[in-house]
Amino acid sequence: MNRIELQQRLQRHFQNSVYYTGQDFNDSIQDGVDEVCAFSGCVLKSASISFVNNLTYYDFRTLLPDYIGVVAIFNSTIKRFLIPSSLRKFNQVRIDWETAPGVPYYFSPVNFRYVAIYKKPIVNNYGDMFIYYRASAPTLSDSTTIPIPEDHIDALESYNKADLWEQNQEFTKAGNELKAYINMLNQLRTYMSKKDPDRLPSLKG
Repeated sequence: MNRIELQQRLQRHFQNSVYYTGQDFNDSIQDGVDEVCAFSGCVLKSASISFVNNLTYYDFRTLLPDYIGVVAIFNSTIKRFLIPSSLRKFNQVRIDWETAPGVPYYFSPVNFRYVAIYKKPIVNNYGDMFIYYRASAPTLSDSTTIPIPEDHIDALESYNKADLWEQNQEFTKAGNELKAYINMLNQLRTYMSKKDPDRLPSLKG
């Protein structure tokens, strides 16, 4: 489904040109798709980034402008996925882990933008990492396909109904629709979590 098709569905539902313009519908759809994609992780992308000599912390938010969160990292030099872990586990393994040189085998998200790599290469042109990540939604046009699984597009439509009713101060209707939206969003999050690759082995000390 694209934006114009969803707008037409919403127009048929509300059938009131006095309160809602085409721009009102489009703004609500964009706000909704931004939120649904951010909370469900339904936009999955991949990109290649070069390992940097002697670098531990990578700013994925700068390197990947639509980055929301990392799913998996593949080390193309050794042909294997890095193992996800935590900074706490790194510190348990060795207190000076941030300065430890060697083959990158593990990674840990630090915050919304930085990811730590352990160990770090200390040679130039070591190779590339292949990043699988959750991305933000694109800016929609009328013909843009909405990047939400077709079976779960009702979550976005429910968001729009709640949003538009709230704009018209129909707070009871908006509140009821918001409950439906939250339920559908949780279903979509569950669906997306089952699609993710299993990257859960722990770092062994």
